[in-house]
Amino acid sequence: MSDQPTVSNRKYPLIPRVANCVLGVSVRLGLKPTRVGMDEILEDAKRATGLSDLGDESFKVGMQQVIENADALGMTPLAHVLLRQTYLKAVAGRLQLQDHLKKHPEIGDIKVERPIFVVGFPRTGTTAMQNLLSLHPGHRGLQFWELLTPIPASPDPVVDLKKRGRAARMTLAAANLVAPEQGEIHDVRWDSYEECWYLFCYSFAVLNWDIMTGLNSYGEWLLNSDMRGPYEEYKTWLKVLLHQHPVDNLLLKCPEHLWFMDALLDTFPDACIVWCHRDPFDSVASYASLMSLTRRMIYGTFEPKELGAYIETRFLEGVTRAMEVRERRGDQNFYDVDFRRLHQDPEGVLRDVCAHFDLPLPANPHDAVVTWQEADRADKIGSHHYSPEMFGVDPDRVRASFAKYIERFDITLGKS
Repeated sequence: MSDQPTVSNRKYPLIPRVANCVLGVSVRLGLKPTRVGMDEILEDAKRATGLSDLGDESFKVGMQQVIENADALGMTPLAHVLLRQTYLKAVAGRLQLQDHLKKHPEIGDIKVERPIFVVGFPRTGTTAMQNLLSLHPGHRGLQFWELLTPIPASPDPVVDLKKRGRAARMTLAAANLVAPEQGEIHDVRWDSYEECWYLFCYSFAVLNWDIMTGLNSYGEWLLNSDMRGPYEEYKTWLKVLLHQHPVDNLLLKCPEHLWFMDALLDTFPDACIVWCHRDPFDSVASYASLMSLTRRMIYGTFEPKELGAYIETRFLEGVTRAMEVRERRGDQNFYDVDFRRLHQDPEGVLRDVCAHFDLPLPANPHDAVVTWQEADRADKIGSHHYSPEMFGVDPDRVRASFAKYIERFDITLGKS
């Protein structure tokens, strides 16, 4: 492992530092308020879209939780502006969804059958597993551009893709200015398959917001909430996307489902769940490094050991909850994948997963896997360097905390 971690700069890079200073001066002069209330955001979204129907308004409880928690923390002026845009986009999306459903009532009749969910802690090979399964054209992953803007921007498919693709590229360009190290850790492209937590933003029910930004009280509220409502809305969003591009099996990936496995299975009782496993010490340390980029964006800097402890706690909660659900419901919806085997024998793993769930393989599995392996990615194995010690992640402590998980899935420990 390199002596130089991928994330070695604990403070804002130059461009966001300048932007934050300018915003800070504006706030002090009373020119640019950064903290806003829920009612103002709701009205701004209605004004921007020209729409008024928000659908089920239970989302407002989560929205208020997020806003209050964020306002109580020491976030930078730049962070408050970014969060305000996040809230505004989420509310606008709700308004657009109701309008779209009225124009296309047939969406309500679409079935979401046998969706494939790739789950597991971040950094356990979930991206690789999703990409392997996507080698069959009947398994449709969701690309970044459509997750970012699920409602079509134009009835013309060519114009629509151009507009939504441009929005995705602009979003990624801005993100890379704030966190230029992102690509070496997780290479997000405008058309890459990404995590489906974006579709929970419209319900203001996103555990990733807590993990990324330290919204602890919001996270605790969410973990104690009934997530069946947000999962039903999530299912509606999936129908919207299937309406645009029908396919046999949706291929979805998100670690967040671990925390809410009961709600997932209540909503999708025929789900095919591929659970990726890795030594939790590696997962916690690697993800702490990735999340340091968002903490730096939100606070201008980050405290590594505090972040490492936070990730460790949340991960333990997630796997404990998921194991309890599996103990109650049984193994029929699940197939377990070992991280090491996934990278040593991807073709064998792909064949076994498809056989277990009776899913079709690509026409030439071996050639398809070789082509995928040879594709160039900035975040290929070995490109991300991180220091567990920097984040206070101790292997003995982590493995002791996760002992039941390690034993339950016979996880191989050590460098991977």
